[in-house]
Amino acid sequence: MTRIIVALLCVVAGVASAQEPAPPLPKAPDHHSLDIAINHVGISIGNSRRLTGIRLNWRDAGLEYVNGINLTLWAPGQNPKGSVNGLALGVVAPGASHLNGIVLGGLGIRAEDRLTGIGLATFAVLSHGSIGGVNVGGLAVVADSNIAGITAGALAVMSRNAMTGISVAGASVIASGGLRGAAIGGLAVVLQRQVTGLAVGGLAVVTEGPLTGVALSGLGVTTRGNMTGLSFGGLVSFASGRARGVHVGGLAVVGEGGVSGITAGSLAVLSSSSIHGITASAGAVMSNDEIKGITVGGLGVVADGEVGWVTLTAGTLIARADASGLLMGLYRVRSPRVTGLSLSAVQMSSIWLRGVSVAGYNYVAHQRGLTIGIYNDARNLKGIQLGLINRARNNSSGLRWLPLVNAHF
Repeated sequence: MTRIIVALLCVVAGVASAQEPAPPLPKAPDHHSLDIAINHVGISIGNSRRLTGIRLNWRDAGLEYVNGINLTLWAPGQNPKGSVNGLALGVVAPGASHLNGIVLGGLGIRAEDRLTGIGLATFAVLSHGSIGGVNVGGLAVVADSNIAGITAGALAVMSRNAMTGISVAGASVIASGGLRGAAIGGLAVVLQRQVTGLAVGGLAVVTEGPLTGVALSGLGVTTRGNMTGLSFGGLVSFASGRARGVHVGGLAVVGEGGVSGITAGSLAVLSSSSIHGITASAGAVMSNDEIKGITVGGLGVVADGEVGWVTLTAGTLIARADASGLLMGLYRVRSPRVTGLSLSAVQMSSIWLRGVSVAGYNYVAHQRGLTIGIYNDARNLKGIQLGLINRARNNSSGLRWLPLVNAHF
């Protein structure tokens, strides 16, 4: 019985669905108009298909083209192939597939394929294709494709493709296809792919590709890839690639792929690769590779590779490979091989020393040069020790410990 009931219900449902009327086909737009024109040249009032001259219409639908002046009173209908070339005025929103020239919208502007020229709207300028020229939206300018020219929105300027020119927004500028030009956002600038030019964000500048140019932000600049040029982040300036140029971070500068140029971070300058150039931090300068150039670290300078040229810190200077040049670590200088002049108030420790070391305590396994300190200790001395106590372990037993001066040649 249950199977019979189910079968009957299916039959009834099928009959009912078969009796439902098919959805109506889209109604073709009416093209009623009062025309004072010859061969579509003149004046038209109504929904005329095409005109060169002056046209007034309630609502455009099925438009082919208008060359001249087109005034509409209501939001547009479907105009998949329509174009307006000249002056387009809309009490609500002028719209067509292609808008070329001067476009003014009481509320908004809508282009299905392309907007080129000068566009001004109280609320929004929208294109499902590209936007080019000078366009200003009271709230936003949005394009599903490229934006080129000068563009401004009180809240946002957004492109799903590339952005070329100057874009300014009270809140954010967003481009999925990168930037070539200048982007200024009151809160943030978010850009994917490659960025070339100027990016300024009140809070943040974020790029998903390499950045070449100038990036300024109240909180942070973050780049996925190389960052070349000038960057300033109120807190952090960060590059997942190499940071080249001038980079300043209120707290830190981080270049995972290396840092080169002039770099300053109040707490730290950090890199997983080498650091070259002029580098300064009130905190620490740290690299998983070498550090070369003029380097100043308030608390410390630490390198897993070599340290060279001029390196100064009030704390600890540590190089896990060679350290050369002028080296000053007021607390400690430590390296397997020290070449040049080393200065420390407390301690210098090295396996090989070639040059001069001045420290409270100098410990050297193989010394070739001069050490000056309170206590100097060398396992293999070829040079001179000046200090309160001097120990040369390779001297004969009576000369191993001497006050003031010790030597071995």
